[in-house]
Amino acid sequence: MSKPALVFDPITAIGFIGQTVLMELRWDDDNEMLWRCYHIVGVVLPVPGVFEQGYFLIMPFDGGEDLPLEVYFDSINTIQSIRDRHAVGKVLDRLPLPQLLQGQTKEGERHHA
Repeated sequence: MSKPALVFDPITAIGFIGQTVLMELRWDDDNEMLWRCYHIVGVVLPVPGVFEQGYFLIMPFDGGEDLPLEVYFDSINTIQSIRDRHAVGKVLDRLPLPQLLQGQTKEGERHHA
Protein backbone atom coordinates (compact mmCIF):
# COMPACT_ATOMS: atom_id res chain seq x y z
CA MET A 1 0.00 0.00 0.00
CA SER A 2 1.50 3.33 -1.00
CA LYS A 3 1.85 6.25 1.36
CA PRO A 4 -0.54 9.15 0.62
CA ALA A 5 1.01 12.15 -1.09
CA LEU A 6 1.97 15.18 0.95
CA VAL A 7 -0.53 18.02 1.00
CA PHE A 8 0.96 21.50 0.79
CA ASP A 9 -0.98 24.47 2.05
CA PRO A 10 -0.05 27.77 0.33
CA ILE A 11 2.07 29.07 3.24
CA THR A 12 4.11 25.85 3.48
CA ALA A 13 4.60 25.58 -0.30
CA ILE A 14 5.64 29.23 -0.67
CA GLY A 15 8.01 28.82 2.28
CA PHE A 16 10.11 26.38 0.23
CA ILE A 17 10.90 29.00 -2.44
CA GLY A 18 14.63 29.72 -2.39
CA GLN A 19 15.40 26.54 -0.44
CA THR A 20 17.63 23.66 -1.46
CA VAL A 21 15.77 20.45 -0.66
CA LEU A 22 16.16 16.70 -0.71
CA MET A 23 13.01 15.03 -2.11
CA GLU A 24 11.92 11.44 -2.07
CA LEU A 25 9.79 11.02 -5.20
CA ARG A 26 7.35 8.25 -6.07
CA TRP A 27 4.73 7.58 -8.71
CA ASP A 28 1.57 5.47 -8.37
CA ASP A 29 2.56 3.00 -11.10
CA ASP A 30 6.14 2.55 -9.83
CA ASN A 31 7.23 1.01 -6.51
CA GLU A 32 10.74 2.49 -6.67
CA MET A 33 11.49 5.65 -4.69
CA LEU A 34 13.92 8.21 -6.09
CA TRP A 35 15.92 10.66 -3.99
CA ARG A 36 16.76 13.94 -5.69
CA CYS A 37 18.26 17.24 -4.61
CA TYR A 38 16.73 20.43 -6.05
CA HIS A 39 16.67 24.19 -5.67
CA ILE A 40 13.06 25.36 -5.45
CA VAL A 41 12.65 28.54 -7.50
CA GLY A 42 8.87 28.83 -7.63
CA VAL A 43 5.52 27.27 -6.87
CA VAL A 44 2.22 26.92 -8.73
CA LEU A 45 -0.65 26.50 -6.29
CA PRO A 46 -3.78 24.53 -7.14
CA VAL A 47 -6.93 26.56 -7.77
CA PRO A 48 -10.11 24.49 -7.29
CA GLY A 49 -12.16 24.36 -10.46
CA VAL A 50 -9.36 25.93 -12.53
CA PHE A 51 -6.09 24.03 -11.98
CA GLU A 52 -6.24 21.07 -9.58
CA GLN A 53 -2.55 20.07 -9.43
CA GLY A 54 0.03 22.15 -7.61
CA TYR A 55 3.74 21.85 -8.29
CA PHE A 56 7.16 23.27 -7.49
CA LEU A 57 9.37 24.87 -10.13
CA ILE A 58 12.79 23.40 -9.48
CA MET A 59 16.34 23.57 -10.75
CA PRO A 60 18.42 20.39 -10.40
CA PHE A 61 21.21 20.62 -7.83
CA ASP A 62 23.82 19.76 -10.47
CA GLY A 63 22.84 22.74 -12.64
CA GLY A 64 22.16 20.50 -15.65
CA GLU A 65 19.11 22.48 -16.86
CA ASP A 66 18.72 25.98 -18.30
CA LEU A 67 15.02 26.37 -17.40
CA PRO A 68 13.04 25.27 -14.32
CA LEU A 69 11.41 21.85 -14.28
CA GLU A 70 8.16 20.84 -12.55
CA VAL A 71 7.75 18.45 -9.62
CA TYR A 72 4.06 17.90 -8.85
CA PHE A 73 3.05 17.79 -5.19
CA ASP A 74 1.47 14.35 -5.60
CA SER A 75 4.86 12.89 -6.63
CA ILE A 76 6.60 13.97 -3.41
CA ASN A 77 6.77 11.34 -0.68
CA THR A 78 9.06 13.34 1.63
CA ILE A 79 10.81 16.69 1.43
CA GLN A 80 13.57 18.05 3.64
CA SER A 81 15.20 21.46 3.50
CA ILE A 82 19.00 21.34 3.41
CA ARG A 83 20.93 23.92 5.35
CA ASP A 84 24.16 21.94 5.76
CA ARG A 85 25.99 21.10 2.54
CA HIS A 86 26.90 17.68 3.98
CA ALA A 87 23.28 16.86 4.90
CA VAL A 88 22.57 15.12 1.58
CA GLY A 89 25.40 12.65 2.15
CA LYS A 90 24.34 12.05 5.75
CA VAL A 91 20.78 11.20 4.69
CA LEU A 92 21.80 9.08 1.71
CA ASP A 93 24.31 7.11 3.81
CA ARG A 94 21.43 5.90 6.00
CA LEU A 95 19.32 4.62 3.09
CA PRO A 96 19.33 0.86 2.47
CA LEU A 97 21.13 -0.25 -0.67
CA PRO A 98 18.89 -1.69 -3.40
CA GLN A 99 18.78 -5.50 -3.47
CA LEU A 100 20.56 -5.38 -6.80
CA LEU A 101 23.73 -3.99 -5.23
CA GLN A 102 23.70 -5.98 -2.00
CA GLY A 103 25.78 -9.12 -2.03
CA GLN A 104 27.69 -8.24 -5.18
CA THR A 105 30.76 -6.97 -3.38
CA LYS A 106 33.24 -9.63 -2.33
CA GLU A 107 35.50 -9.18 0.66
CA GLY A 108 38.23 -6.68 -0.15
CA GLU A 109 36.47 -5.32 -3.27
CA ARG A 110 34.98 -1.85 -3.63
CA HIS A 111 32.41 -0.77 -6.16
CA HIS A 112 31.68 2.87 -6.97
CA ALA A 113 28.59 4.33 -8.60
